[in-house]
Amino acid sequence: DCKKCGERGNIYKLLSFLGKTYLLEGATIQDDQELTSIRSIISEKHEEEVKLPDLPTVKMPIGWKVCKQSIPYLINRHVDGKTCLRYNIGITDLSPRFKNYVLIPIYDNGEIKGYIGRYAAKKVPEDKLRYNNSISTEFAQLLFGYDEIVKDETETVILVEGVFDKISVDRHLGLWEDNKIKCVCTFGKKISDYQIEKLKRKNVAKVILLFDYDALLEIKKYGILLSEYFVTGITFTNKKDIDECTTEEALEVFSNIRK
Repeated sequence: DCKKCGERGNIYKLLSFLGKTYLLEGATIQDDQELTSIRSIISEKHEEEVKLPDLPTVKMPIGWKVCKQSIPYLINRHVDGKTCLRYNIGITDLSPRFKNYVLIPIYDNGEIKGYIGRYAAKKVPEDKLRYNNSISTEFAQLLFGYDEIVKDETETVILVEGVFDKISVDRHLGLWEDNKIKCVCTFGKKISDYQIEKLKRKNVAKVILLFDYDALLEIKKYGILLSEYFVTGITFTNKKDIDECTTEEALEVFSNIRK
């Protein structure tokens, strides 16, 4: 029970966090300490299957339409009209609640299960939310870009924390036409059991974790978690988010993947 980082749990979780699970195999213990109980914990952890709920479909806000041409805010984020069409990024002029918001649908099995609403300006007015997302959506059970993963064909998935990070990685690495490698986002600096299970069901073999440069603790924590199920690598940017990087800088980030 660490008072500094807030982590807590059993001996296996501690050794996993420290990267020293090999101690379980070589440790000398008394019979009454029941090493088998530790092994059973590990076995149950890997055999237990997370049940994925059937998420309800969501209707986009009234008047939503995909942008055929980009708008100033998106242009500043290197999103052109072709990219808007690719991800169905749109706006609405009919809903007062979503006026001046960019609306991005989240697809799962071909259906819209939620959407991200981002205020279309770097500086957000005090009476507006930066993010005005779909209500009651379980974002921890979704991955933006999930339908792009091809089961038994996509070998590697890059995990990033935001929609525009995912769009930038696709652009920098040219992933639109590459089924071997895909990028998805997790909606924040965290990864849920549901999201891991979704990747497992696509038979993904490798995961590269890329969160923003200020999330080193989360990168280490979730890197260890992911390594229980996938061949896992981690990387991070230097004092800027991946969607702020040039293509040259992004390629440098992915040339320094650590296992």
